[in-house]
Amino acid sequence: MTQRGVRRLLALVLALAVVSVLPTVATNVAGGRSGTPAGWTVPVLLGYAAVMVGLLREALRRNDSASGSRGLDVPVWGLVVLGDLALATFPAVSGGTAEDVPWVLSLSPVTVGAGAVAVPSLWGALALTAVHLALRLALQLSGVWTVPTDVMALETIGLVVIAIAVSVAVLAVRGSARQLESARGAAERAAAEAAAAEAVERENSRWDGIVHDDVLASLSLTAHARDEADRERARQAAGRALTSIARETERGPAGSTPVRVPVAVRRIADAVRGQHPQVELVLDPASEHVSDASPGPVAAEPLLPAEALEALQAATVEACRNAVRHGARQGVPPTVRVRVRSTATGNGGAAGRLSVEVRDDGAGFDTRRATPRLGLAVSVRRRAAVVGGRALVRSAPGVGTVVLLSVPLTGSGAPAVGGAVSGIRS
Repeated sequence: MTQRGVRRLLALVLALAVVSVLPTVATNVAGGRSGTPAGWTVPVLLGYAAVMVGLLREALRRNDSASGSRGLDVPVWGLVVLGDLALATFPAVSGGTAEDVPWVLSLSPVTVGAGAVAVPSLWGALALTAVHLALRLALQLSGVWTVPTDVMALETIGLVVIAIAVSVAVLAVRGSARQLESARGAAERAAAEAAAAEAVERENSRWDGIVHDDVLASLSLTAHARDEADRERARQAAGRALTSIARETERGPAGSTPVRVPVAVRRIADAVRGQHPQVELVLDPASEHVSDASPGPVAAEPLLPAEALEALQAATVEACRNAVRHGARQGVPPTVRVRVRSTATGNGGAAGRLSVEVRDDGAGFDTRRATPRLGLAVSVRRRAAVVGGRALVRSAPGVGTVVLLSVPLTGSGAPAVGGAVSGIRS
């Protein structure tokens, strides 16, 4: 329960406490047994009516404005002051010795309970209770109403118990509410910080991948250029790097609109073809003629988040580049095959994952001993990780390399609609 809820609850409880003594007060006043003049009784009753309005208003308040946070103080202290003031002035306005129990005494539990709510400590509640008990003693000594000593002692103990019980309960509830709001605030701050950190990590990963895939690649080609053909390839790579940086700067991070699986497969194939124009692509018919202008997703069709698609595109292209660059045997580039598929997982139409397999029959390497390549660490593994995906690398000397990439799909329902890109040869 929040502190706003605690205030509303306390206001409602105090209002019900006032209502509980109304029958006693009404019986005494209506029966003419109050023993007090109307000029005193009416203002007291009007004061309690005003307090009731304030309590009900606080109990029904929905907003939690700055003024509303202290809106309970006025009616609560009103109960304390009215109860003590009525008890203190009763002997002066009463018509002598009362035959019945004065109705102002029936207000004592409400006054003591309100005092325990009004102050933020048990000692404060006991101090207000002591003031009220002193006024009851004065009434006893005035001769307006007298009771045996043992009865007075029991009533005193009862009021002290009420004050202690109410104070302890209120302090406990308010403390729990503060702890809950503190924990909630900490959780919200942690969530905001985590979201901000995740956004920064994704942006850093995106730019790290661009720097590695385009800028460092062009610099590497330039450094190793031996003839005019090599220099021309280096110039083209540098041009692509500049274009990529300019495009990414203008476009910013990936949009938030998810795409259908066939569209995702087509875009991955286009990305591979754009970086490796010489490759041969064979697409699944479901994805061959799909474009961005194709009809939107149907109900229960799995979708791929835009940022996951961007990461999967870049990681697939880099895996192909690594295969061509590092998998050659005696100067002969390896055969590279890429397969893209979507799979449903679980029961009840779970969304599943979109997976990419990049396989080559090149030289391979020992994954237990080899130092992780920058392309695999930054452009492949890290890109997949920041969007909740996975990247596994399997290789051995002389048997080639397999890179397995997968990212989660969103949506649910229909059997997965898969695409395939096969027979990509460099």
